[in-house]
Formats: sequence, C-alpha cells, structure tokens
Amino acid sequence: MVVINLDPYPSPRPRFTRQGRAYMPSEYTAWKKSFLKEWLKQGHVKFEPGVALDVIITFYIRPPVSISKVKKNQNLLKAETWRVVKKPDLDNLEKSVLDALNGNAWDDDNQISDLSSRKRYSLNPRVEISIREDGSGQDEISSVKMTKSDIEILKSATNIVDFWNACAEFYSDEELAWAWLHPELVERK
Repeated sequence: MVVINLDPYPSPRPRFTRQGRAYMPSEYTAWKKSFLKEWLKQGHVKFEPGVALDVIITFYIRPPVSISKVKKNQNLLKAETWRVVKKPDLDNLEKSVLDALNGNAWDDDNQISDLSSRKRYSLNPRVEISIREDGSGQDEISSVKMTKSDIEILKSATNIVDFWNACAEFYSDEELAWAWLHPELVERK
C-alpha cells in the first residue's frame, strides 16, 4: 500500500477558452504533479502493459470544523471510520488519482479491471492506494473441447443463461465462460 500525504482533490470539469479549447484548472494540474512526485519518490515501478490491475483507493478527507471540534466525534475521527456522504464525489476523487498515475504506474488506466474506493473523515488527510496484478486466471484456459451437440447449443443460444443451463453439467464455470467469449476457438471432442 502506498500512502500519499496530500489532501484528496476531486477532478474538476474542464474549462474552456474563448477559442473553445479545453484546459484543466491550474490548482488541479498542480495537485496531480504533487501526487505523482510523491508516488515516484517512493520508488514504485510501472506495471507492464496489458496486465490486468486491481486498484483499491481510500480517501481520508479533513472533516469540517463543525464536526472536528465536537468532543464526542473525536473517537470516530481517530478511528477513521466516519463515512463521508457529502462532496467531493467519490468518482471525481478516483479520476484525479487515476489521471495522476496514468502513464507512470501503468501504461493506460484501461488496464484497471477492478476498482474499489471509499472516503472517510480523518484528522490526517491523505490518499492510500493499493495496486496489484489481477491474476484472476484469465489466461489459465487456452481452449475448450466440447461435443458436437454442445457446440451446436453454443452456436444457437441467444443468451448465456440458456447455454449455461444446457451445458453446466459437463463443464466447469470457467470453461463455459471461456466458450461463450471465444466460440470460434472451441474445439470438437
């Protein structure tokens, strides 16, 4: 897990010049540069292109004074369990982190196959990010051999549920999913 000791910053909407060219506000680009600088300072290497990635991000946001000064709230704030249900929006916070790391932690953020995030109040604002290769077994199956009748069912099925129900008795879930996604590569037994 990587800890970046910066206040989380949501990705804003682009602004436009009078000529119609889009640009991002300077505060946002400065935050992204600071985030990337902290990331690189910790010596993280770039993941290989084409590798599926699982990313988990936790945003710890400074609470408003109205919350942080109340004595009964101190334990929740110290435990960092108080969920933030106000702005900034979680998807905008995610976008700012993913944009900052694009081209540096990974080739392109289209490599991210799984993404989960959360936002909590904390007296110690920061962003915690965990990235790992998602070895979910997608390369384990390289071919599936099916009987002629099962191949016919595959070709005639209008949805995966019909196909699954007809063939689940003889094949694993992984084989059925692979066959549905790659029907042209299914071999005959």
